Amino acid sequence: MKKRPLFNAALLLVTVLLVPDSHAQDDNPFNLPEGVLARLGKGRIGVGMAYSPDGTRLAVASNLGIWLYDARTGTEVALLTPHMGWLHSVTFSPDGATLAGVDYRGIRLWDTASGTLKTTLEQPEVASVAFSPDGTTLASGSFREDVTTLTSGTFSEDLHGVSDGEIRLWDIASGTLKTTLEGHTGGVYSVAFSPDGTTFVSAGADLTVRLWDTVSGNLKTTLEDMSVVYSVAFSPDGATLACASEETIRLWNPNNGTLKTSLKGHKGSVYIVVFSPNGTTLASASGGDETIRLWDAVSGQLKATLEDMSVVYSVAFSPDGATLAIASGDQTIRLWNPNNGTLKTSLRDYADQVSLVAFSPDGATLASVHMYGREIRLWNANNGTLKIILEDPGAVYSVAFSPDGAILANGGGRDKTVRLWDAVSGQLKATLEGHTSGVYAVVFSPDGTALASAGWDGTILLWDTDSGTLKTSIESDMNQVYAVMFSPDGATLASTSRERGDSTVRLWDADSGQLKATLEGHTSGVYAVAFSPDGTALASAGWDGTILLWDTDSGQLKATLEGHTLAVRSVAFSPDGATLASASEDQTIRLWDTDSGTFKTSLEGHIGPVHSVAFSPDGATLASGSWDGTILLWNMSPYITPSTPTAVELSPTLPTHTSLLANFPNPFNPNTYISYQLHAPTHVRLTIYDIRGALIREIDLGYQQAGQYLTSASAAQWDGRDQRGQRVASGVYVCQLQAGPVVHRLKMLLVK
Repeated sequence: MKKRPLFNAALLLVTVLLVPDSHAQDDNPFNLPEGVLARLGKGRIGVGMAYSPDGTRLAVASNLGIWLYDARTGTEVALLTPHMGWLHSVTFSPDGATLAGVDYRGIRLWDTASGTLKTTLEQPEVASVAFSPDGTTLASGSFREDVTTLTSGTFSEDLHGVSDGEIRLWDIASGTLKTTLEGHTGGVYSVAFSPDGTTFVSAGADLTVRLWDTVSGNLKTTLEDMSVVYSVAFSPDGATLACASEETIRLWNPNNGTLKTSLKGHKGSVYIVVFSPNGTTLASASGGDETIRLWDAVSGQLKATLEDMSVVYSVAFSPDGATLAIASGDQTIRLWNPNNGTLKTSLRDYADQVSLVAFSPDGATLASVHMYGREIRLWNANNGTLKIILEDPGAVYSVAFSPDGAILANGGGRDKTVRLWDAVSGQLKATLEGHTSGVYAVVFSPDGTALASAGWDGTILLWDTDSGTLKTSIESDMNQVYAVMFSPDGATLASTSRERGDSTVRLWDADSGQLKATLEGHTSGVYAVAFSPDGTALASAGWDGTILLWDTDSGQLKATLEGHTLAVRSVAFSPDGATLASASEDQTIRLWDTDSGTFKTSLEGHIGPVHSVAFSPDGATLASGSWDGTILLWNMSPYITPSTPTAVELSPTLPTHTSLLANFPNPFNPNTYISYQLHAPTHVRLTIYDIRGALIREIDLGYQQAGQYLTSASAAQWDGRDQRGQRVASGVYVCQLQAGPVVHRLKMLLVK
């Protein structure tokens, strides 16, 4: 009983992480697509970040929309959508009531209290916006070319040839255009108002900075003798104007147009300058040296250099000046103490393209591989929290769990190795060397005694997983073997090549390495292959957008599944073998009936190509990973009928210990199955509590035999009702298993 306060505190923390505050938009604050149970990750960081004027919110641009964080706790509270493209600027109005989000096609204004879209200001190729100090006017600067360099989070060094840009001043109350300021002979990359609102400044590709009278719109001063200017900022007292260009920051007196001083030290073009709220510090960011430099804004002396980052996308001071938020190309937001240059914390829920997802055998962990990154992320599949990040210096192309879930293998791209990790602790266990180029695919045999790896060199290597020694080398005569898969009985190994000159699937004897059959039917390279759970069918898919179903005994083509408009990157059978899921670059996931080969439904929710799909072991959830940097967990109950609980299904091998395992689905509504295992016969009781520790439901399972209770036919079930039979509210609940003297607890999330 003494442990209950700590237990409840942990529950409260999980609740804060999972449940948004009440002000966020309606009952779907994170804008989950229809049919999606949860989203893992927040997508890819865009170029734009801002604190609200009162310091309670931090807005971060992403390819999904604008994420709003509670600035005190660092937890997300809402995702503002819809958006028009990759956002590259966000800013709050002075009263904090409006948030402007910008991409190259226009500007959208959101009501921050409700999270609803207020209006859209149509202007092509917008690069920067700024609110006037009184909040009545929004200024926007645009350019005409080089869109991709700005939206990707980096800037081009060759911008002098862009055509004329323009500046528009908008009336916020009505959403109408007030006036257009013309004069720049190149794109306008940055705009800002003076603190008193009387002066407006613009800068860009024509090597000038222009100061305008806000009321009349007349040009007051032109500052020249510079290179391309990427960013401008007024000091809080309005006495200094900072301009960032090439490797130099120039500080001007905006009242008389004289140069005060130049700050040098960056080893690359400076893309961002921003003053601290008290005006004593100027922060600058460079893409060339990937650093943030903090300068004394009065003396111009360098105070500190913040390193250990990649290309910096955006920088923002908190209103109290105690925190400097930095978003960078390694998909991390770092919060620094600008006074002493120390790192306070990092937000790492953003990620690059997801190229592969895989469930652990017990369904409790989901692994994701991130393209162009050097990491594997392990997620808690029950509550969506990030457990571990495994960093691989060789770049990660593939992952696979061992059948017992103890080992995670990955193939590396740059260092030509296979790495074996402890799937629980994340510790590196072994490195297998033998390939002469990058490793595209890894897969364990069904009994876990062998590991197959394949890659660019066209060879397939079979390793002994206990000793790490090489057992067999298969010279496939294929260019860049892209996928390998064991048959359920472990006797056959299927391989594919993504090269367009090789459109075959090859079947190999897993013991001898001899070629058994070559399946021909695709018109171009093959990305993916999967055996049905019973081993009677094989699915293959690739560049041509079609999926072929093969009879594995005869090698005959059974069906051709057509409907995707672009390449199919991944296929997966449901655990019962009745459904096939396919992921395509056309941004959709399709579900097919494997008996008839007919199309069942299309799942749409990603905003980029879908690279990978994987069913949970119980079939209740489908995970999909996409170019957009997210993983979506789809509810499969409308498409896959779970079996009706009947008799206990005991494992032929008794468990070595008693434990409470994952519930499925999780999140759930309204029912969930609770799996467990017993190493000895005992009386079993389940007790459900709410986050306060109050009793919700008791489920007496009676005397149970030793064994594993893992499926919907054997696991315990909770219907989301309390002791009186009433439906309970959405939230985090705790299931306690008491099996004799053993007590285990599990968190569950009910979402309505």
